[in-house]
Amino acid sequence: MSARNELRRRVAVLDPMLRSREHMRRAIRALGHAPLVFNDLEELLPLRGSLLRCSALCVGLPQNPIEQQAWIRAARSLVGPDVPLLFLARENPVKAAETLRCSAGDVVLAAPLSFADVYKGMKAFFAQHSLAADHAGLEWGGYRFVPSRESVVLDGTEIGMRPLDFELALEFFHNIEHVLSRDWLRTMAAGLAPETGGRWLDASVGRLRSQLGLIAFHGCEWKLSTIRYAGFKLSRSPGKKAPRLVTLSARDLKLEASPVLGF
Repeated sequence: MSARNELRRRVAVLDPMLRSREHMRRAIRALGHAPLVFNDLEELLPLRGSLLRCSALCVGLPQNPIEQQAWIRAARSLVGPDVPLLFLARENPVKAAETLRCSAGDVVLAAPLSFADVYKGMKAFFAQHSLAADHAGLEWGGYRFVPSRESVVLDGTEIGMRPLDFELALEFFHNIEHVLSRDWLRTMAAGLAPETGGRWLDASVGRLRSQLGLIAFHGCEWKLSTIRYAGFKLSRSPGKKAPRLVTLSARDLKLEASPVLGF
């Protein structure tokens, strides 16, 4: 691909919130574009004009209404008039439409709860502005994630998942061979997890192991392990059996989740 075409497929992201910033970065990459990510407006201002050459700008707005208008004005001044803008708002759709006062052609993605929401909004935004997109960026081995239906295709079978489980599954597959702490997983699942009770994370991990075959038995290629006192890790062992649908007993799941055994 030429340098010029690479710039056309570069999408800038400005968002002060970790979770939505990560969601936009991953959605852009999954749609075949290169994300250029900034945490703060001050990071982006030096790139005003020709230095910030991108095909679109996606802005996660701060919660303060006064700051929101400042960020919207700054976003318009940073890119040319032909560069489409997407604003991610924290409010519900009705309130966002009343308070943001966006221009014609702007797209507002209001109060997305999950990666699937961000991905679907980003996909529609790209289509509206004729930005080319491919959809092969959410495949790992034999697993193909389908955000529009919050499902995973494995062995030719589409597995419908709970929104929380789909969100956590994507988090593990985006971080293969990395230990993810419980605090990190709770942060990335905010808004989807139950507000009460402390066992929902272990229950969700147990469902993922069962539904997606992420069990350390029978020489399987993929394994979702409990790391004692640290969190969880999804690992892959090439050369072992490809992922397949498995049926597990309650005893298997209990053993797999045991921090004492350290599977």
